[in-house]
Amino acid sequence: MSLTHSVRVRGVLGTIELAFLRCFNFKRTPYDTISRMLDLRRFDRRYNVETAGLIDLDKLRVDSANKVHGVRYGGVTQWKFREIMNRIPLRAEELNAYSFIDFGSGKGAALMHASDYPFAKIVGVEFAEDLHRTALQNLETFRNRKQKCRDIVSIFGDAGQFAFPEGPWIMFLNVPFGIPVWKQVIQNVENASPGNGTSYLIYLNYEWLPETAEFVAGLPLLKLIDDSESTRIYQLAPTRL
Repeated sequence: MSLTHSVRVRGVLGTIELAFLRCFNFKRTPYDTISRMLDLRRFDRRYNVETAGLIDLDKLRVDSANKVHGVRYGGVTQWKFREIMNRIPLRAEELNAYSFIDFGSGKGAALMHASDYPFAKIVGVEFAEDLHRTALQNLETFRNRKQKCRDIVSIFGDAGQFAFPEGPWIMFLNVPFGIPVWKQVIQNVENASPGNGTSYLIYLNYEWLPETAEFVAGLPLLKLIDDSESTRIYQLAPTRL
């Protein structure tokens, strides 16, 4: 990220704080991890929530056979979420017809970011009980004057067993799981009612699981419309809806 971009998304003080953390990075933490944790902590302080941290699944209570296919927790930052949403070819007023669904919603960061947009409904699905409980607490304390959607639900359950509401949807997946769970989710998508409108799927940080990214890219249901900055955006092919 350039200095100009950093100042734009973090402000001058936030950029200075990031530079300080990088200079005294004695643990040699990757720079992108430092910046993401800084941004999440700043968001947490501003909205009285708790979304920061990187947590491996073996440190969480997960009563699901799909745990072996899961990936560690790490929330998306607000500025990154906004940049991704700007790449979806929809006007703000069109989002009134859409449900936003986050698979592997963790502590609920993306759910809160999504509330800046006028979605019909926002749904998170998380199978780690500790993360789910934190998400519920966050949604209780979260207050934002710019919030445009207040119908937000965090569901404790397995993504592969999620029953889709009627579409259209914007699905958000921050590299939450591997191929076996993807197969279950896509099967549920194909069996769901698509509603009126084109649905979209956001796949963030796909490079973490190269084989899974290749599998997703080969799904006939999906048409790639954007691939940049570690995020792929797919349109659900109308012929399969």
